[in-house]
Amino acid sequence: MTSRFFIKNKKLLSIVITSLLLGLAIFFVQSKPTRSENSSELIPTIFVHGFKGGPMSFGNMIDRFQDSNWGSKRMIVYVRSDGKVSVRGGIPHNMNPLIQVLFEDDRASIEDQTVWMQRVMSTLYEKHGIKKANLVGHSMGGLASASFLMENQKEGYPTIHKLAVIASPFEGISKEEYFKNNSGPATLDLRPGSAALQKLFDHNDDFDQEVEVLAIAGVINPQAPEKEQWDGLVHTSSVQSLSKIVPFGKYKEHMVYGKAATHSGLHEHPEVDQLLGEFLWNIQSP
Repeated sequence: MTSRFFIKNKKLLSIVITSLLLGLAIFFVQSKPTRSENSSELIPTIFVHGFKGGPMSFGNMIDRFQDSNWGSKRMIVYVRSDGKVSVRGGIPHNMNPLIQVLFEDDRASIEDQTVWMQRVMSTLYEKHGIKKANLVGHSMGGLASASFLMENQKEGYPTIHKLAVIASPFEGISKEEYFKNNSGPATLDLRPGSAALQKLFDHNDDFDQEVEVLAIAGVINPQAPEKEQWDGLVHTSSVQSLSKIVPFGKYKEHMVYGKAATHSGLHEHPEVDQLLGEFLWNIQSP
């Protein structure tokens, strides 16, 4: 009798465990974030790294935003050197999505990166239902993002609401030593007076008229004359030249001062985090 009781209860326990596992499986399948049920209402923020950048260029910043519950990293968009785009992740309907763009060729020209940005945006629009977005670019990523905003007039791209650039050299990099130590098509574009940079100013009428823009520059030598102030690589005046491209009333800027406000240090700087939080999502300082 004891044996039959044990067998009966063992069968019952097996049924209960099986039911629980089945229920959990159904829950996770149904809750898996792949595409927003109402993605037209979402405004994901897309992060674009600069020259020789990679996953860590914005990786730590995105992690900090997640830790602060400002958003959630939902997607990585990888662009191969041949321009082929692949996407990992999906967009849920109940979060502030953060998307990281990574270029395999991190030394490519502005022209190539602009074409790649078009393919990235087209993919997000057509395959993932993203109809609106913000852009954040560090250094050359800001140049590529601004260039894209001169080429996004046709249908098939998300509507860009806001653009934030960090240490982006719109008048080039004047530090000659930089070009002795670096190579690639991008170095031609990053020289002052290059054809690629001049094109941005010559075609400023094509810049998206509705985009709100924030330019952030670092100053590690505040005691220097204004024209000599920089982040150790890019002069403040070079970043501020974006104002000559953006339509009147849509541009604002902010200088970040101190030893930590270096070119590569800016995307790790708490003040930059707060500036982006306020600008992109209206998150106020504590």
